[in-house]
Amino acid sequence: LDSCAECRAYREENECWDAYFTPSRCCVEGHGYPAVHKLRAELFTDVDPYKFLDHPCASPYKPQDRYPDSHLTPSIVKTVMAAIGPAAPPLWLEVGSFVGDSAITTARTLKEMGVNTGIVCIDPFTGMVDMWADRKGVRAQHDLAKRVNTGTVTDGLLIMDEFGHSRIFEIFLANVRGAGHQDMIMPIRVSSITGMRLLRNLHRSGRIDALPQIIYLDSAHEPDETMLEVREAWQTLQAPGVLFGDDWSWPGVRQDVTAFAAELRLPPLMSEQLRRFDWPSSPASQPMPGLAVVDQDDGVWFLLKDASS
Repeated sequence: LDSCAECRAYREENECWDAYFTPSRCCVEGHGYPAVHKLRAELFTDVDPYKFLDHPCASPYKPQDRYPDSHLTPSIVKTVMAAIGPAAPPLWLEVGSFVGDSAITTARTLKEMGVNTGIVCIDPFTGMVDMWADRKGVRAQHDLAKRVNTGTVTDGLLIMDEFGHSRIFEIFLANVRGAGHQDMIMPIRVSSITGMRLLRNLHRSGRIDALPQIIYLDSAHEPDETMLEVREAWQTLQAPGVLFGDDWSWPGVRQDVTAFAAELRLPPLMSEQLRRFDWPSSPASQPMPGLAVVDQDDGVWFLLKDASS
């Protein structure tokens, strides 16, 4: 550390994301993840959400991988990055993060690629409709109805404590830090619409340099609710960019994404563009001009935005 004068100066002016500063994490091209550092300085100033885990009150919140509810794979991350072009985007935005599985997959893959793309996770961390509606039945099915003091939070998908508070956010923090990616993953605990409008507000006022060129949408799944989010995400997406999401098999997602693609009136993807999104066992299709879909597992959809969109 002492041998890197430039990095020492940078550290004095810009604290790293957490207390675990090392040259290998901060002494890289661009000094880590500059877009995330700048956004953190604008929103959190001297506050670090991950430091909550060091407080005695956070002792019940340990990394949990019991809910790996994500279909995002390293292959999809690399495919989306390649669609942007050779220059790595400063920001990757994830809308809907749950306990962090997809964000961790993205972070691990981007680090392996050697890029300094930072990840912003927008989520209120309060759960979806079915998580609340099904909680009672899930607890009965898995014999969780009687709480046992084990020193950790045990519940259904809401991860609700004895006071009725969902602790999804705390488990997200624990999972991300447990995987060692708190340096590049920045959570913003707000609704999807609020979060995306916030980023545009900061960009318009010159407080951040760029909007995300990649947006992974995995939040709303209800009809009409998804439409609100894809419209907001498209406005937030900087060109050239990719807006994509999974759960194509959900009727609300399929209906609203298809209707939105029709509104955009994008030009059809050329065959070579469409082939970028092929999976080894499932070629990509184009149900609507400009909309690429891989209909395997729960299905993944992609919309490309260029300067004229």
